[in-house]
Amino acid sequence: MGARLEGLLKGVVSGRRELAAMIDATLLSPTASLDEARRLIGDVASRGFYCALMPPYHARILAGEAGDAGVRLCSVAGFPYGYQHYRVKAAEVEDLSSHGVVEVDAVINVAAVLSGQWGYVEEEIGALVDAARRGGARLKLIVEAPLLGDSELERIAAIARRVGVDYLKTSTGVLSKGGDPYTVSRLVRLSGGIPVKAAGGIRTGLDALVAIAAGASRIGTSSYLRVIETLPVEG
Repeated sequence: MGARLEGLLKGVVSGRRELAAMIDATLLSPTASLDEARRLIGDVASRGFYCALMPPYHARILAGEAGDAGVRLCSVAGFPYGYQHYRVKAAEVEDLSSHGVVEVDAVINVAAVLSGQWGYVEEEIGALVDAARRGGARLKLIVEAPLLGDSELERIAAIARRVGVDYLKTSTGVLSKGGDPYTVSRLVRLSGGIPVKAAGGIRTGLDALVAIAAGASRIGTSSYLRVIETLPVEG
């Protein structure tokens, strides 16, 4: 069954370079060193990953080095729990975008969603998008899809479309693991056309192909090298 699945998925991408261009190579360990972040930039530059996604502290320090290497720099806001007030997260987004970060993955306030505080949720999403736009960055909203029901995700997506969110991201990989095909296809179905980034538990090339086949337009993984090295596709 595994070999048959690999055969069916081989048409999803043509090779490692194509897959790498869809991957946010990620380093978000709280103990990550600057040297590790520099290696991430080198890996992105040499392997053609979409961007180097690292913590805000590292991103601000290494923005110049990433730019010199021709590497897109991405970071996170409100990570990993998202329960800061939205003004704090918006300030973080604006600061990052003003320091060369081209995309920010911001965590929604799951507690506010589960409490039905939709006025607050709408203010938050709007503030995050506005902050990203002021710095010329794109905003990916992390929704923790495995923790939410369909009606909640549909309502988030409706707000996100209205204010101009660029991507919905399945999960942080900390509170929930959203890289599985069920979660990805579910969020794609409920997103109303907003592209979906799959993240959480994607560790092999086959995992990535399955997520893409389920509808993901982007992949986030800290196992980025293993993912392309285990891809069951030549090239």
